[in-house]
Amino acid sequence: MPLTKKEVGKLASLARIKLTEEEKEKFGKQISSILEYAEQVQEVDTSKVKSASHLPRRNDAFRNDQKTESDKVKEIIKQFPDKSGNLNKVKAVLD
Repeated sequence: MPLTKKEVGKLASLARIKLTEEEKEKFGKQISSILEYAEQVQEVDTSKVKSASHLPRRNDAFRNDQKTESDKVKEIIKQFPDKSGNLNKVKAVLD
């Protein structure tokens, strides 16, 4: 069942978004399509699927932080067009 422009307008109002009439129609169709798909997914029989509330713990998920020295800093400084000592100069972003 497609959403009406009024329903889309209500959603837009809740989200603090201003939509034109054309956008309400376009997004109404898109949201309706998404909701129809969600209804189809809910109809899938999952009664034989095992619960996955406790996933196995991964051993490689964490690693210790290690400080390493890098010689790339000197390379980067050499390549930068405008520098002051060990610092790279850039244009000011804010006045």
